[in-house]
Amino acid sequence: MINNVGIDIIENKRIDINDSNFINCVLTDKEIEIFKRKKGHKKIEFLCGRFTAKEAIIKALNNENPHMKEIEILNKKNGAPFAIFKNYNILLSISHEINYTVSIAIILN
Repeated sequence: MINNVGIDIIENKRIDINDSNFINCVLTDKEIEIFKRKKGHKKIEFLCGRFTAKEAIIKALNNENPHMKEIEILNKKNGAPFAIFKNYNILLSISHEINYTVSIAIILN
């Protein structure tokens, strides 16, 4: 049963991959390690993806107001993203296009 849905989109050029304050506010320590290993356009895709996914999750939670660093987004072996936040069961999808990144989060009961 679906409890709530959230979606977020961003124009990629709005994010500065060199803004350490922004990066440290959005990414967990483990996500920062992964981000540092990315090269070229994969860096902006990763950061925009994590940002939009966390925004979508926060919107879907609507009765909680977690800080982005409380939510961790990792990838399964097949590349699919998954979110870790408390004991919530969250379905997550992140999609990239040259200029935009969009994410949708579905909270399941």
